[in-house]
Amino acid sequence: MSRGLDYVDRMILIELIRNSRVSLRSIASKLNLGVSTVYTRIKKLESLDILRGFTAEVDLARLGMSSQAFIEIKSRPQTISEVIEVLLSRDDVVEVYETSGDYPILAKVVAPDDVGLAKAIESIASHKDIVDMRVRYIFQTGKTIRTSERLIRLLQATPLPTTINTRRP
Repeated sequence: MSRGLDYVDRMILIELIRNSRVSLRSIASKLNLGVSTVYTRIKKLESLDILRGFTAEVDLARLGMSSQAFIEIKSRPQTISEVIEVLLSRDDVVEVYETSGDYPILAKVVAPDDVGLAKAIESIASHKDIVDMRVRYIFQTGKTIRTSERLIRLLQATPLPTTINTRRP
């Protein structure tokens, strides 16, 4: 099943990316739409899994998680899903991705200090299905462009498809 995504949908997405706490009334006023239209459009974007929630951007270092690393993980091919589930269950793992290549799992691990980070990495490395790991320590995070700003530029510059594939993998 496919449904169209138009200019109004794009503008609503841009407003929500700029501020996920913005009121429906504010979006409606800015886009010269009715509040019920904005509500219906947001519900449509959610049902298409284009809009999956409203989140806050958190500075982990300011919350005391100043030691961070990305870990590339190689596991036996038949255990990738199991390893991902184990990683997702850990409090010190904040992001997990399945990727291509020899190290098909990428995880972001955080800890209050280097000792805690080393313990977390050792604990992950001891999992029976992990064959090898490569660790990339994060020294600075302040120089990155905010994802939301990049996404807004992408939405403004790139024509969106006229139909959205709603089939799930």
